[in-house]
Amino acid sequence: MTKTVTVFGATGTAGAACVDELIRQQTFDVRVLVRKGGQQEKASSGVVRGEYEKQRLYDRWRAGGVGILTADVTDHAELIPALRGTDYLVSCVPYSATESQYPLIWAAREAGVERFVPSEFGYIYEWEQFWPTDTAHRRMARQKAFIRRVIELAGLDYTIIPAGLWPEYYMVEPVVVPGDGTRKYAWSTGTDVGRIIPHVLAHPASRNAVCPVAATAYCSWNDLLAVREGLLGRKVERVYLDVDQLRASYAQTPEGPGQTLLGIAVAGAESPEGMPLWANWNGAFLPGFRGTPLDELFPRVIEPFVAATLAAMTAAGA
Repeated sequence: MTKTVTVFGATGTAGAACVDELIRQQTFDVRVLVRKGGQQEKASSGVVRGEYEKQRLYDRWRAGGVGILTADVTDHAELIPALRGTDYLVSCVPYSATESQYPLIWAAREAGVERFVPSEFGYIYEWEQFWPTDTAHRRMARQKAFIRRVIELAGLDYTIIPAGLWPEYYMVEPVVVPGDGTRKYAWSTGTDVGRIIPHVLAHPASRNAVCPVAATAYCSWNDLLAVREGLLGRKVERVYLDVDQLRASYAQTPEGPGQTLLGIAVAGAESPEGMPLWANWNGAFLPGFRGTPLDELFPRVIEPFVAATLAAMTAAGA
């Protein structure tokens, strides 16, 4: 019997790519859970899709056989009937909306949902919550680890998909590189995160499992920047900071997106190299999956993202 997957946070970068891949994959029946009009929506980049653009997505998805469900996503009375018939509920909310998953978990339990996939598409937060430096990102890691306990308490299965660093967020120059730039990291652009989710879910080894992936690439900062320099035809301005320098920079940076990104850099610098299973799950279980090639990713995704970020920083007077 075909399983039904419902995606929440579907109009974000990862969410939209997830729905598109579910349609292409044709393994699951697909639904999208939409907030009732007027409810607050957040985005990691600070940019939320406009209503016209969202409607175009909904229309395209409907044409692909996707069911669109609308509910007050803070109200269990509306969420429970909306989620009935869902087997797997995938949350693609941004890190700034982590708390929005609590009512989903309770409603999923009441609606008979089998598995919940929380929004954990970064580091392995179960480990990061214990790293030495208490940054804003580590506090978020503690909340995400707590959410997993709530999922277990609700009696739901889970699939956790850590995906490492999203490269588009780290390429504003001067690029801050942890250490000497030679350590390998898992890199997963937002689109590739969304694309890999259906493939992980379809694999039987993903039930009640942590599945760390490198959806785009597994390489060092220096390797990544070398590709970018080859495409740009110039040197990419960068600054190398060791762990102590990163901690000091974090402490001096005002609260906001910049501090959050530095907190992630601190966590990466404090993590042991070659974490157990880090980025190996897709290599072992999904050898046919291919992330977006870097020579396509930079001009099509990363450089436009960097340009938009710089424009926003200029407008904000940063």
